[in-house]
Amino acid sequence: MKTSILTVAAAVLALSASAYAAEPVNSGEGYQANIDFISTKTRAEVKAETIAALRNGEVVSGEAYPGSTPATPAASRQQVRAELAQAIKAGTLPRYE
Repeated sequence: MKTSILTVAAAVLALSASAYAAEPVNSGEGYQANIDFISTKTRAEVKAETIAALRNGEVVSGEAYPGSTPATPAASRQQVRAELAQAIKAGTLPRYE
């Protein structure tokens, strides 16, 4: 009984060790699509453009999309509610069926 447990344990150990020797799966990390690219700008030019973009608010962070601006309401809540009440009275609300 003891020998069979040791045999099974040795087999499991041998099989699990071979899993570590396998090649890693390519997850896309470190992927370079165009390695033949030759830059036409110097490092200083790129840094200057980055600083200018930061100052102009062109660099976004978080979940914002590039080029999007924060939503600013065109009308106050009271104005929107008044417009809704007028649309209900006039019957101009679209109907979705």
